[in-house]
Amino acid sequence: MAQFQVVLREGIVGGFAGPTVNMSKRQVVDIQGDNSGATVMHATLKPESKNDYHTQSGGASIEELSNLLDTLKQQLQDLPTEQPVGSQDIYGQDISLSFFSDDFQWSNGGPEGCSQGESQVQATPEQKEKFKELVNLVKGLGQQYAVTAA
Repeated sequence: MAQFQVVLREGIVGGFAGPTVNMSKRQVVDIQGDNSGATVMHATLKPESKNDYHTQSGGASIEELSNLLDTLKQQLQDLPTEQPVGSQDIYGQDISLSFFSDDFQWSNGGPEGCSQGESQVQATPEQKEKFKELVNLVKGLGQQYAVTAA
């Protein structure tokens, strides 16, 4: 796999005043890399804060990530995304997961601002469960490899 990026964002469903979520659980995991390795950033919103994050970073070799990235890519290929883009959080988890590489792109989202609607595509209960497993996989990578305070 040449260049790749995996991004997980918790807290994607917003209204007119922006996302309304349990802010203490809001987090971002960003994994970027290429054949030589990857950088991993994991940020969690500090309790009682709306924009102050506790951020950690680290690195991983491509050997450490290769199987997990292949699994993630393979399983995302079988999952739907909302149509039109940004219309609805079809997985109901208030989480966006994106995977970008030279030969594959997949990203789900949710409504932002006032542009809420209903997706023409809906996830089945089985697909929602698979998405939840992949979210936990990416969160685990963030916790495992992002170990140094940034």
